[in-house]
Amino acid sequence: MTDAPESDTSDSDGPYIDDIGSDELTGAGRLSPTPEQHEQLKNRLHAVDRFDEIRYADRRYLVIGRGGENGPGARRQLVCDLLDDRTGAAVFRLEDFGFTSDDVSLWAPAFDILSAMASHIIGILEDFDGGHVWELGFLYYQQTHLRDILWLLKRIYESADVMRDRYDNGMAASHLAALEDAAADRVITWETPDDLPQAVSAVP
Repeated sequence: MTDAPESDTSDSDGPYIDDIGSDELTGAGRLSPTPEQHEQLKNRLHAVDRFDEIRYADRRYLVIGRGGENGPGARRQLVCDLLDDRTGAAVFRLEDFGFTSDDVSLWAPAFDILSAMASHIIGILEDFDGGHVWELGFLYYQQTHLRDILWLLKRIYESADVMRDRYDNGMAASHLAALEDAAADRVITWETPDDLPQAVSAVP
């Protein structure tokens, strides 16, 4: 991951975005946006009508995992729906704020801000093929309090060969091993889509 450039904004001693202070972020010194990026971040975050709802919800779930409408993406959406049904809960994803592959320079600071807003970070793993591998790498790289609010819903498969095939990525595997060790009993395994609701129920 490439660090964002340092910023010389005049309000660097104030809130990073709104009332989120720089001391709440995972790596504010390394991820300070340029003035232009700062403005883009504010505009993008506030373009989502639910921003204030997310900030003030009792439980704020940042959900990371594969995207798309089918397969893993559909199962990730199921997890979002199950969590969103909870009283006082708000669920959000990086892409909910319109960040795309054209916004690579904003990914790290945006994820930093959204992580600071979250009370729980939920990682849904079925394999290592997708942008969520970058997000896991970010959590591993920063080594911060985010590990204390991380829950991993990890899919297991019927054989060791299939497990190796799905999780055959050396660097990502080492990151995941570190995160699993840090999360400990917050790693919830599931095998089929029918198991997902029960796995989600283990997350407070």
